[in-house]
Amino acid sequence: MRPVAPATAPLLAMGDPQAPFSRVLGVLGHHGLLDDTAPTPRLRPGVRLLSIGDHFDWGGRSHVERAAVAHDAEQCLRFLAGHDDDQVILLAGNHDLARVGELLHVDDAAFASLQEAADLHYYDDPSVAHAAAFFSRCGFLPSTEIVARDLSTFRVSQRKLVLSLLRRRRLRLAHAEHGLLFTHAGVTLKALWHLGLDEGAAPATIAAALNGALDAAVDTCLGARTKRPLTIPGLHRPGDGIGEGDGILYHRPTFVDDDQWLEPRRFDPRRLPRGLWQVVGHVRDSRCVKALKGWSEVALPENGVLRHLTVVDGVVRYRHGPPPPRAALPADAAVMIFIDGGMSAADVDRYQLLDAARVDAARVDEWRTA
Repeated sequence: MRPVAPATAPLLAMGDPQAPFSRVLGVLGHHGLLDDTAPTPRLRPGVRLLSIGDHFDWGGRSHVERAAVAHDAEQCLRFLAGHDDDQVILLAGNHDLARVGELLHVDDAAFASLQEAADLHYYDDPSVAHAAAFFSRCGFLPSTEIVARDLSTFRVSQRKLVLSLLRRRRLRLAHAEHGLLFTHAGVTLKALWHLGLDEGAAPATIAAALNGALDAAVDTCLGARTKRPLTIPGLHRPGDGIGEGDGILYHRPTFVDDDQWLEPRRFDPRRLPRGLWQVVGHVRDSRCVKALKGWSEVALPENGVLRHLTVVDGVVRYRHGPPPPRAALPADAAVMIFIDGGMSAADVDRYQLLDAARVDAARVDEWRTA
């Protein structure tokens, strides 16, 4: 039996590993998490790691690069899933579930054909004629962009892996520990309503409800007798020929004037559940700085850094570094900690992981992992 981390071991959370597998290993190695004595890459005994989701899709458009990315992404997810579930916690992101959502019924040959048409329109010539050529082949996806860029490294083998992890209850929607709720992109009051939970529900209660909703959807959509795109009612809807996907794996916080209409896949952070501390991936610093322009106190975005957002008495603040300790905030403050550091672009030795047990530390150097 392999030695694993005890349940009492510290939990480190890693932002979206959308990066070459060598870079993922470089980040883990820099933080001292790899077993140097193992013949193949493994985490050290005594280490517990949470991956916040989105293990696929990054990089450029060349065939060679896409093939390398597809291989690396699957290798990374297999590496993480090769550890026991009490040592590595795997959360699903929108790119992960797209393999059993938007792309459920697509094979490799069909995707290559769709991608050729999508690339032509998205990268080379955005003419109506080229868009029409794409949609004549594909009426079940919302845009050429989603094929050319967003889901650009899809392979059927990835779908088989994701499907296996979902059916084994190995790929989850949420995790709760140290008074924190971990999800890919966060939970709003609307999500609590769909779960039948009141504001003030404990992180563990929310996580159990989210994972229960995922398991029910997997059984309903991806069971032995049924195979349709994975949809979690009220929480997650994959994209289709009508529009982009939506829900708690796609959305991100956005600055909102009182009379402003929110675009799809956006949410007003003032609608975060009061008193709930959340940890999310999904969105990099550069996008947060832009999207939260009226509330951001960050002058220049950085790759690799952990960040936070607080909502206190309707006042939203977005900053780098740790949130204030719980004792320094009102009990009903909403707090969101962002851990997607843009791994593919960040320097390995500057990419920060979250030590869940240290979130309450007052000093930045105590809160960040070395």
